[in-house]
Amino acid sequence: MAATAAGCSLTVCAARASARAAPAVASSMQHFDTIVIGGGVIGAAAAWRLAGRGTTLLLEQHAFLHEAGSSHGGSRIFRHAYEDREHVRLAVAADALWGELESVTGERLLHRCGGLDLGAVGRGELDGIEEALRAEGRSVERLDGAAVRARFPAFGVGDDVEALYQTEAAIVPATRAVATLLRAAAAEGAVLRDREPVHAIAAAADGVEITTAVGRYGAARLVVAAGPWLTGVLPELALPLRVEQQQVLYLRVGADARAFAPGRMPLFIDRRGGIYGFPLFERPDAVKVSDHEGAPTIRLEDRSDRIDPERAAATVAAARRLLPGLAGELVGGQTCLYTKTPDERFVLDRHPEYPRVVLAGGGSGHAFKFGPLLGDIAAELATREGPAERATDHPIGGFAVARLVAS
Repeated sequence: MAATAAGCSLTVCAARASARAAPAVASSMQHFDTIVIGGGVIGAAAAWRLAGRGTTLLLEQHAFLHEAGSSHGGSRIFRHAYEDREHVRLAVAADALWGELESVTGERLLHRCGGLDLGAVGRGELDGIEEALRAEGRSVERLDGAAVRARFPAFGVGDDVEALYQTEAAIVPATRAVATLLRAAAAEGAVLRDREPVHAIAAAADGVEITTAVGRYGAARLVVAAGPWLTGVLPELALPLRVEQQQVLYLRVGADARAFAPGRMPLFIDRRGGIYGFPLFERPDAVKVSDHEGAPTIRLEDRSDRIDPERAAATVAAARRLLPGLAGELVGGQTCLYTKTPDERFVLDRHPEYPRVVLAGGGSGHAFKFGPLLGDIAAELATREGPAERATDHPIGGFAVARLVAS
């Protein structure tokens, strides 16, 4: 347990150096206003927003843009369509920040192609989404099965299916988006260091002290955006986070590839307990599909790149039923991690004992779209005074640490 002279301690991180011998830790301590742990989408966004407010250091245990966590790959869904107004408002705010990032970097990151939410007629699966969107002033169309087939010929839905169509849905190229956030942070003066796992975090009278594989750092504030490693970085909180290994598949399209092109085929989420997917984007010959449910819970040390053939077969079958023009051949796959809270809402709050420490994580498989906003809110929590819920104008009451920590 790392301790300060005042006898106050925070924790020792579970993250460790790789098997190679670690260089000797420098004896002198470098000082920053804020340190961010984690170089995924949230940590990179936090570093970007913090860099303009003081000296900022971002530490990443792996190489930047690694594929061991949750922020890699060629595409993520961006959408406003949620079942509650709070998430709709957050998505709209995130939309604006993605736009700001595009403006300051010159990168196009939101590729608008529209989005379909599919549900069974009479089941009410789409009602809450439509109500939340309309309540927040967002445009949305309700389509019957015939209208879906006519407008989007890739979908072979029956008349027992209805849909909501939202024009603002987009594809975000995930790895490129994280690279863009890191580049923006560096342009604002942030110091970025990868392959530098954190060994210890200690509370200090004026903030925190951090020891890594190669150095010692002090800061007034700390943002922990460590993704699936969050519980290892702050084990004293015993956060009930569960890590799942998700997989995405690339299925070859059939003879009429035009039906699967962006503009003719939108993003989709099948709310009938099925799959979600993308039009042609990453590959010229294959669409990306996955199943949000059913991923196995794993230990981090057991993470692998193996595609589960039984789950893959079920996903392929569901995709071919929904998209009958697919050839259906599996031409590739990729794994990533979901870090789930019990209620699948984020963790975005200050540490209950150390208010200079901010937690940002628990993405639960749907955080990437909010990445710039979650980083911005983490920066606000770190730099603004007063209660956490008053440090930001965004609705974060449902993301409090207290709901997850036993009293």
